[in-house]
Amino acid sequence: MLGRVARVALVIGLVGVTVGAAAPGVFAAAQTYTVNVDGQPPTGEPWAFLHFFPNTQLSVHQGDVIDFAFAATDTPHTATLTPSADPEAWRSTNQGTGGPFETEVPDSATGGDDQSVVLNPSVGFPSDPTCGTSGNPCSFGGSNVVNSGVQFPNPAAQPSFFVAVNAPVGTYSFLCLLHPGMEVPLNVVASGTAVPSPDEVSATAAKQLKKATNTDGKTADAIAQTVKIVHTTTGDIYKVHAGGLSNNVSANEYPDKPVKVHTGDQIRFIGMPEIHTATFPKSSVKDPANALIQMFCEQPGADTPAQSPADCSDPTKFELVFNPAVLAPTKKLTLNDPKAFRNSGLLVPGVVASFVAKKPGTYTFVCLVHGPEMTSKIKVVG
Repeated sequence: MLGRVARVALVIGLVGVTVGAAAPGVFAAAQTYTVNVDGQPPTGEPWAFLHFFPNTQLSVHQGDVIDFAFAATDTPHTATLTPSADPEAWRSTNQGTGGPFETEVPDSATGGDDQSVVLNPSVGFPSDPTCGTSGNPCSFGGSNVVNSGVQFPNPAAQPSFFVAVNAPVGTYSFLCLLHPGMEVPLNVVASGTAVPSPDEVSATAAKQLKKATNTDGKTADAIAQTVKIVHTTTGDIYKVHAGGLSNNVSANEYPDKPVKVHTGDQIRFIGMPEIHTATFPKSSVKDPANALIQMFCEQPGADTPAQSPADCSDPTKFELVFNPAVLAPTKKLTLNDPKAFRNSGLLVPGVVASFVAKKPGTYTFVCLVHGPEMTSKIKVVG
């Protein structure tokens, strides 16, 4: 369910040489393949590409290394290798209710006593925090799950996660545990079998990102910018999409232009496949109390606030708690004071939050999941 779950970095190769005698596309030594996790949108566009690039089957030799290069602007992801050739079947078994990789779990499942909902440590944290660098890749043996843990974008130093593919010949998959549909088959072949080179794979990835930008990004953007008006005998209803989504490209934005309404009108925010909130006023996003994820050291009774596992006497007691003040709507959804806190709760498909314009004024709003880049205004006139 996560979008931007927190602005905090969680504690989360081998470059081979081409043998001169080998035929094109056939390598006798380990090669490093770069897989981009998400991608960079055009300047000024708050889009998230909920894809790996390449987003089609990746074929590698046994012993090759995959460099999962995170390239997002505001959206966290995981890079998770699974033993299944069918990622959807794997998700159904492992990410459903009670599954070992269910995204959110009650804290009692991790030894807590606060009746809170936490990010499943199996999702949020690396499967092995002692590996994953270029000189020390984690090993995927074909029967295990290798997970990077949730990684957050950092334009100054984007994270990477390296995995050596030591699995038997066969088909597997890698996916993001946070975003359904973000998955790619992984085909492992024997030495001597011709496969696309790392450079060819990178070229394909670049073409796919360009296509996603020029087609799906623009479509998602248009959805996010569309405001529909329904006239009724008691006032108008303004329907605003909470972002836009096309083929797993998410436009994390609200309308660029203010939405002008009259007193008595309704503004309905419609949930989309990527999670968002509509929260008044815009300044709400600056208050730590409104963070989607809050961090604590689990202990009997009241938990202790923390910033990282190092703050806990037992680092395994560090937990990420979903903030109920963000997940649930406020009791009042009336726009009668531009400074009053009003929150839609988490907007997902099938969820609609209706605000009623009561008093004239300019009301700013923001998404608490994606931050100040996803903001707009409601102008209420008499």
